[in-house]
Amino acid sequence: MTLHSQPAFRAVPLHVLVITLAWALALDAPAIAADEPPKPVTIEVPTPKAWVGQRLPFFVKVRAPGSFVGATSFSLPQIPRTVILQVGTPVVSSEDVGDDSWFIQTHEFALYSQAFGTVKIPAFEVRYANREGFTGPATDHTQRTPEVTVEIQAPPDYDPQVFVVTVDKIDVQETWDPPPGKAKQGDVIHRTITQTADQISGMVLAPPPATVPDGIQAYVKSPQVTDHTERGEFSGERRDTVTYQFKGSGKLTLPAIRYVWWNPDDESYGSQILPEATFDVAAAPQPQLATVTEPNWQPVAWAIAIIGVLAILIATQFNRIAAWFRSIKRRLTPADRVAARKLIRACRASDARAAETAWNQWLNTQPEDETFSNELRSTVLDLHRLLYGQASSNEPTAAVQAQTVSNWQGETLRQAFQQHVQQRGPRQHASEECLPPLNPVA
Repeated sequence: MTLHSQPAFRAVPLHVLVITLAWALALDAPAIAADEPPKPVTIEVPTPKAWVGQRLPFFVKVRAPGSFVGATSFSLPQIPRTVILQVGTPVVSSEDVGDDSWFIQTHEFALYSQAFGTVKIPAFEVRYANREGFTGPATDHTQRTPEVTVEIQAPPDYDPQVFVVTVDKIDVQETWDPPPGKAKQGDVIHRTITQTADQISGMVLAPPPATVPDGIQAYVKSPQVTDHTERGEFSGERRDTVTYQFKGSGKLTLPAIRYVWWNPDDESYGSQILPEATFDVAAAPQPQLATVTEPNWQPVAWAIAIIGVLAILIATQFNRIAAWFRSIKRRLTPADRVAARKLIRACRASDARAAETAWNQWLNTQPEDETFSNELRSTVLDLHRLLYGQASSNEPTAAVQAQTVSNWQGETLRQAFQQHVQQRGPRQHASEECLPPLNPVA
């Protein structure tokens, strides 16, 4: 009996082996990709196109393989004729990549630009800390976002020298204290202008004009800016207070103010005009000089005459002497130094609201191209976020936020500000406007 051995395997065609190997690699590819760790910091721009002066949102996502510790800070770039603001508070979530769980912070920002064309958002630093899991030691990280570009389109007949805001509508209201009418030379009146608009920050609304006719002097206070976020709806408010003092007399008229915006829905310009205000200013009464009767004694007459001449000289040159003293005072104590001293005092007293007011006063005295260090921008941003940031839902009452403001420590801001002033060196104090004109010429 003859036994025939059977082969251990049968030959498989080559094309079957190729197809089987390709199918196996395709099944393994997602697993390999899934094992790759995600990028620590990414930036997303849902709609990379907007009008001049329109809010363009973008998001920065920060990832860590453990829970976050403390606040995440950003060194936002300085872009010409462009403002970048952080909106609200970060949203925390998580995602699974392979066998690992990653924590994610999503930070929302808003870009407003008065420059049209391609605007580049350069890479900027992101500083954060996280733990390994939930209980490990905290580790600090510094990462950079990728660079992105957005497209800003200009409305028809756009003048780059005119401040344009892109919204559906701006509601402008004003109040007077006292109202226009009769006044006296030297009187002071206050005008409050309030602007509100949806889908825009109050910080980027147009400031009031500071130019006034002869005979009136204007003083513009730092604006009060308030942003509201509720159930996804975003609105901003800007309140400006202008103080007018009458230096002259007669009929003095403040010109009308025209606020202009671009409506992206129907692609047309909208405007609202605050009417002109006329004041009938009465001249201040002039002092009457008493008539001196010549005495019978000649020495007494000479003494009175000399005293009268000296009094007349002092009275006629009083305004010139006072103006000279005022000019000396302005040179010795310019506005930027006064505001800087106020800011340093507020930081030493840890008074957050006084420090924010003094910072805005000092910032209004600086040129448009002034640059700041990352540390100074970061500390100022933390101060703004503390005062105007969206309160967390875990805080039961407004008293908790007030307590947080009262616990603010200003030493870090003081050191960063003094270091910036020392490194910058002395500046020429020139009274020139850094902002472009408010309204287009009719």
